[in-house]
Order: sequence, then structure tokens, then C-alpha cells
Amino acid sequence: MRPTLFPALVFPCALFACGGAATRPDPAAPASSSGAADPADSSASSAPPPSEKPPTPSLSFPTACADKSADVCTPSTAFVDYLCNKSHQDLALPLFASGTPFTRMYLRGKMDELAFDEEVLALRFHGVPKGGIQVGSAAGSYDVLRWDGTCAMAVDADMLTKNRPGRPKTARLKWHRLADKTQTALIGSSETVKRAYKKRGSECQGAMSGDVSAACEKADGALVDAIVDYMRSGGSVPTPAGM
Repeated sequence: MRPTLFPALVFPCALFACGGAATRPDPAAPASSSGAADPADSSASSAPPPSEKPPTPSLSFPTACADKSADVCTPSTAFVDYLCNKSHQDLALPLFASGTPFTRMYLRGKMDELAFDEEVLALRFHGVPKGGIQVGSAAGSYDVLRWDGTCAMAVDADMLTKNRPGRPKTARLKWHRLADKTQTALIGSSETVKRAYKKRGSECQGAMSGDVSAACEKADGALVDAIVDYMRSGGSVPTPAGM
């Protein structure tokens, strides 16, 4: 829908002073013979600026376990805090890529939006506090990362297993939410992804979400599968800068 354009209002010069008119000084204003700055202004300008907190150092992409002695390999707490403050789909792909050391886990049943046999990445373990009120499983819980870049918090440990199913499921990626650099890398590095991308384009006609045809839905799922297979088979994508 085009925005409605309103006609510009034109005011005649009779209402306002037009260019060239001189402004008379206010007779009540005191004259300054020296032109020096007001001492009050000088003291204000020389005052030191308010203290600022030092910038938070950027996080680097994790490549090793935060605690090598733990049974489950997870990233550092600082990185997990950053990762779970919002959806980070462009970080999820390289974290799930083949060769990263982080522990994969799989859902033993359906839980909220998580599907049975869905693959997730262990991020942080929460044990049951001694003497505290037990909520959920006595085995503790995990914060986990899904393939779509979202975190599921406090998933009961009893609902997770390290035993990989034949064909693990994944949370549905959103192609249009991937950064341009990530999309370019996927299309340029995998012929399967490239073909799936073109097929999706022809079936969906630019639609990103909402009411789409069954053919578009199927093509979108095929593109997601192609991306997951590429990453699991040793593919790589650039990690976002400025974390």
C-alpha cells in the first residue's frame, strides 16, 4: 500500500521574516566588551566526563570444552549466556558442525516444542541443590541448543540421551533469518543446498512464512535437510563477527 501524500503547506513571507532581514539585539541583554566565555561555561566544559563502564570484551567462538574433566562437553558459561539471550541461528550451524567437541544429546520423548529424537547440544548442567526443593527430575537438568539457534532451558536430564538415533530430527531452520554471508557460503559450497535453494525459490515465489502451498512447504523442508546434511558431513560456514 502506497503511503498517502499530503500537500505541502505554504506560508507567505508576510507571516514570517524572509531572508535578508537583520535581527535587532535585545536591549535588555547586557553587552559583552571582551567577548570572553562565561566562567560558568568554562568550568562546565573542563569538568571530567562521567565515568563509563569499560566495554565488554568480545567473545570468541568456542572450540574446546569449558571443563575437560566433566562428563559432558559444554561451552563456557559466558558464551552460553550470550548464546541464549536471543536466537542465534548463524551460531548454531557452526556449533553443530561435524568435528566440534560439544556433547550431542537426543530427546527421549516429546517435550513442549522439542520433538522425539530431536538433536540438541548440551550447554549447561543444573544439579539438584542439596536441601533445596526438588523441581523436576532428581537427575538434574540441562540447558540445550537447538538447530534453529534457540535455547531450551532446564530440560530434564531423564528426557535426554547420548545414544544417537538412526536419523535425528532437528528444529526447523529459517533460511531468511540466516545472514547473507552464511547463505552465500552454503549455496557456494554445496550443490545439494544450491539445488534445494533454487527449488524452494520456484515453489515459494519469495514467500518467507505464512500461508504457503504444500509444494512450498515441502521444498522448504528439503532445503533445511540439505543444510543439516551438509553441516553434519563436514561442511562449514563463517562464524558471525563481533560476538
